[in-house]
Amino acid sequence: MFGGTTAAGSNWQPMLVLGAMIQELRRSRRSSCGTTLTQVQAAELAGVSVSAYSKWEEGRRRPLPENLLTLCRALEVEDWKTRKMMALASESPYRVEMGKWPPKITDEDITVIEALPFPALYRKLPEYEIIYANQTCLEVYPMFAPAPPDSPRPANMIERMMTDDRSRVIFADWPVIAHQMVYMMRFWSRGMSPTRFAEIMLTCQQNPDFDYMWKNDPPAHGFDSNRIRVRDLTGRRAASNKILRSWFPSHPRGDFEIVATPDDVRAEIPT
Repeated sequence: MFGGTTAAGSNWQPMLVLGAMIQELRRSRRSSCGTTLTQVQAAELAGVSVSAYSKWEEGRRRPLPENLLTLCRALEVEDWKTRKMMALASESPYRVEMGKWPPKITDEDITVIEALPFPALYRKLPEYEIIYANQTCLEVYPMFAPAPPDSPRPANMIERMMTDDRSRVIFADWPVIAHQMVYMMRFWSRGMSPTRFAEIMLTCQQNPDFDYMWKNDPPAHGFDSNRIRVRDLTGRRAASNKILRSWFPSHPRGDFEIVATPDDVRAEIPT
């Protein structure tokens, strides 16, 4: 009935994000009486004490995977959201930290990502800051070029999606991809520096679509697949089908998330 371990040290930020997701999940569900699900009811569904569950929502306790999965199944949570929450609850996938700009990146990190034969970049969570992009990425997604080291602030993926017109041209599915990024930013914001969060929000609000995306959940079907359609900005090549993937290096353990879009050679999606 303890329902997890206390978050400490560098682990507290992903727990804040997970807590926000759990809280929103509970508030979006209704009890048999038609009222919003209470913490007592949610704790009973998860098989933990009310005290433990309350700490989940506050981001002060990491849920045990079996308890979190039980809650997700009881509330019929979408598969993609269950996977995201389970990843946040694990010990290793997310190394989230609020650091200074520019962050350190090693020659080994650069060698690895430049060797990838498809567009790839390193980004820093929770802010979605662009740390480094390989040459292929810069050719396909020029708006994701990192900021110079002497820049007062880093380039940010969500800001570029919202304010750089090239994003709408290159991503044929821009409304879906942008909305998903904004949706995740709502949760990651609990782990951001308040100053940096305010900067990102101010920039994104230049886009008239941002307010709607911030206040409303994206359509669930948008998470059914990671396939995206990418147009050539120069017009020299036909649109291509790609798969959007992200992961953290595990051996040796890396500090930054890798985001990549290899070609989808199996699917024929109309462009």
